Amino acid sequence: MTTQQRVARRIDTRNYPASAYDDQWCLKPPVLLWIAVLFLDRAALMPLLMGFGHWANVNEDAMRAMRGLWAAEGLLPALMTLPVLWAAFRRVPDAGAPFRWIWTHGRALLLLAVVADAGLNVLAGLRAGDATLALLLCGAFDLYFGLYLLFARRVRDSFADFPTRIDASAV
Repeated sequence: MTTQQRVARRIDTRNYPASAYDDQWCLKPPVLLWIAVLFLDRAALMPLLMGFGHWANVNEDAMRAMRGLWAAEGLLPALMTLPVLWAAFRRVPDAGAPFRWIWTHGRALLLLAVVADAGLNVLAGLRAGDATLALLLCGAFDLYFGLYLLFARRVRDSFADFPTRIDASAV
């Protein structure tokens, strides 16, 4: 089977338009999936944002509020999510087996990160004695993203699709 035949077999425009596919004819991850990944990576991204804030001379009150939102425990969901983000940028035909494995299991890793993040939010609320607005919003986002990861067909199809290796002898 030639590379063109393999690509043609994978593309089913009845489910998704041609614009939903990337240059390797793999289904692109939807924007909401990217938002979910960035939300779960917020503990890893927050120090970067604070660094940019200092560089851009952001108001000190805003910087203090950002520091108040960051907690080291939040790195647990981020550590589960960062490999998925890494594999998303390595979705190319010559990607190695680790990237393919991470991408194939990416949905499960993200669901595990959602459960960990929700658990950490519950623990933070119990420690504080009451649920703050930030904890309630994070809990609502965790619930929404968890349901989205579980039930969205586009997410399931995106994680099932990875560019096939190009065999040099077939070209």
